[in-house]
Amino acid sequence: MAALALGGCSAATVQSPAGASSSAPAIEVEEAVTTVDVRIARSLFDQDDALTDEQIVAAAREKGIAATVDGDTVVYSMTPAQQAEMLEQMRSSARDTADDLVADETNAVTAVDFDEAMTSFTVSVDGARYGMLQSLLALGFYLQGALFQQFNGVGADDIDVVVSFVDDATGEVLDTGSYQEMRKNLQQ
Repeated sequence: MAALALGGCSAATVQSPAGASSSAPAIEVEEAVTTVDVRIARSLFDQDDALTDEQIVAAAREKGIAATVDGDTVVYSMTPAQQAEMLEQMRSSARDTADDLVADETNAVTAVDFDEAMTSFTVSVDGARYGMLQSLLALGFYLQGALFQQFNGVGADDIDVVVSFVDDATGEVLDTGSYQEMRKNLQQ
């Protein structure tokens, strides 16, 4: 995170011949200018490498954010307020996705809970209907959590998202996995 703060105020006092004094500020700074640089692994949001560098930069510009692309890294420069708004939108999107999964009667998901930092997701399921293929839902949570964490300033190597599938009737953990485990398995 890089921050640049400008500040300062200077005043000059001028003595008039009649003995009256007046102050006139030479420089006034009303607000500090601060930016946050967020480094994101391009592969987190462009898995198929379908976007051009220009498309990534243009999409950021549309949101009032500067972006530069350097290989597999995209650096977004924004204000702290823009970053906070993005993080809130990401949490809201994750909640909407979770609610959609719960509403979809074709799967066994009965509830999805996650923490504020999006490092841990608990997926409650109907144990009688749960099948191992449904554990593939964890991939979506891994990506949402990892992207959120990177926008929140967590380094790429420090990101982890744990997803646990829990029988809603018994509380038994049926399956657990993590983003870091998935990455290690993909590298083998």
